[in-house]
Amino acid sequence: MPHPVTAAESAGSRARVAAVRATELLDAAAEESFDRLTALARRLTGAPVALLTVVDDQRSYWLSRQGTEPGGPVQSTVEESFCQYVLGGEPLVLDDVTADERTKRNPHVDELGVRAWAGFPVHTPDGEVLGSFCVVDTATHEWTADDVELLEDLAAIASREVALRVTMLRAEQARAEARAEADRAALLARIGDLLTAGLEPAGVWQAIARLAVPALGDLAYVCTVERDGSLTPVAVRHADPDQLAVLEEWVHGVGRRIGEASGPGHVAVTGRVQLIDIPADAALTPAQRDAAARLGVSSALVAPLSSRSGVVAVLVVARTGAAAPYTEVEQELVTAMADRAALVVENALAYAWQRSVSETMQRALLPPVLPRPAHLQLSARYQPAGDAQLVGGDWYDAFLDARGTTSLVIGDVAGHDIDAAATMGQLRTMLRMAGHDGTATSGAVLTAVDAACDTLEHGVFATALVAQIDGDPAAEPGGARAIRWSSAGHPPPLLLHADGRVDVLTDPVGLPLGVLPDQPRPEHRCALPAGSTLLLYTDGLIENGVGPAGARDLDQGLGRLVEVLTDAADLGLDQLCDRVVGTLLPAAGADDDVALIAIRVLPAEG
Repeated sequence: MPHPVTAAESAGSRARVAAVRATELLDAAAEESFDRLTALARRLTGAPVALLTVVDDQRSYWLSRQGTEPGGPVQSTVEESFCQYVLGGEPLVLDDVTADERTKRNPHVDELGVRAWAGFPVHTPDGEVLGSFCVVDTATHEWTADDVELLEDLAAIASREVALRVTMLRAEQARAEARAEADRAALLARIGDLLTAGLEPAGVWQAIARLAVPALGDLAYVCTVERDGSLTPVAVRHADPDQLAVLEEWVHGVGRRIGEASGPGHVAVTGRVQLIDIPADAALTPAQRDAAARLGVSSALVAPLSSRSGVVAVLVVARTGAAAPYTEVEQELVTAMADRAALVVENALAYAWQRSVSETMQRALLPPVLPRPAHLQLSARYQPAGDAQLVGGDWYDAFLDARGTTSLVIGDVAGHDIDAAATMGQLRTMLRMAGHDGTATSGAVLTAVDAACDTLEHGVFATALVAQIDGDPAAEPGGARAIRWSSAGHPPPLLLHADGRVDVLTDPVGLPLGVLPDQPRPEHRCALPAGSTLLLYTDGLIENGVGPAGARDLDQGLGRLVEVLTDAADLGLDQLCDRVVGTLLPAAGADDDVALIAIRVLPAEG
């Protein structure tokens, strides 16, 4: 029988170590998705420390670390780590590490005060163990069955995040290989300019024109191929500023269509680079010859810019005056450039389409008009992430149920893509259906939605908070309203009093939607006094705080939010929301989507 795999053998496995290093996560900065998971594990298990580690054959690097001391260690040797015992693929759950033969003599017991440890393996996309997702306590800790199940789920989610990162890394490596091949010729090296032009199509067309002049010719222009067969100029460039106006007049003043005998309309159909010798090309129209004469063009190259659907644009580059005519060698270079530009064009078009669909979908699913219940005022804001990301799954909602209760909902679906926006829309609809008749409490609404997702096998991972504000102004003394609320792993609501005091409602929260649907949902109740404001928000609003080693510090961000609310207590509700967004979010856009919704009890009339 084969002997059991020891910790040392697991750590030193060549295949495993190669897979770990291929992720490039050793010594990497923690990413938002990893920090969210470790912060969630720490909050829900009560452990003071939560880690996501990356382990090779020598060390255990703490990629995401929540609860560690600023300036403290960020790694340990494999021999000193507890992670070594999960490298074989099995979890390790110890209520007291000093009671286990494997760990009782571990130096971290004395050096770092470790007494309890629980962790599950995190895997690379090819199934090798990357490291561990673990929680640590400095006192003995009886890990519950729920703790263990939660850690297993979070480790699985972390593995999926690692797989996504590796996929993106491999895609970037593929692009890097294409650039390296282009470096064989000085001209092809300039293709790198395209990759820094951004992903918006307009920027790509301009970058292509910049690449062509002066490297390929004295002038260049790009026309997109429209569905009706026409060609639309989208970028024009000339090496001589005095001649730019003449070129623009020609490019924008002459209608072009696919099917021309020579030039852009011809290449749009054939999809092949065309070399045009101006004096000898009998297929040129009189208008084309006249333009060539006005611009002094002696030779031209016309190249298709393609996507999977075919030719989407055409690049024209030309030499003027006494410049040597283009040769077949240069035609091959332009062909290679167009081929490489195709990847950028494809990405730009796909990005523009996906972002447009995502943003349209998300804004369509946000309530176009907020309700106007008696003696209550509502205001909301939504801001998508900066241009570097696609729209995600943050949302807010507000509605009056059949009994006149005002329900506020705030939520955040994991991810930044069309799937996240679609899931957000489904959850929003399900929450409305669960709460519309006014018979379900806030916790029951979340429970019903979580159970429905589980029954229908609709996999989600989302945080959400439901707050119900009593519809009867006489329900509380002094015109106050009663709030009943329940949170599924969402950041705490804030209660801003008229005098500027802010209560952070840190009552216990339940698990996010999609984790353990059969778990009970804690519910809480408090008063919303006249003149006070309840603010609900997504975590993108408070993620700008930075803690040790660059890690996101949500506590710091929450503190800044409280300060802004205190200073803005005397503002109207719309002005307050504007102040919060304008103060806390960067002008260029936040790293994450942000949604917030606020409700204020208006003072009693008379």
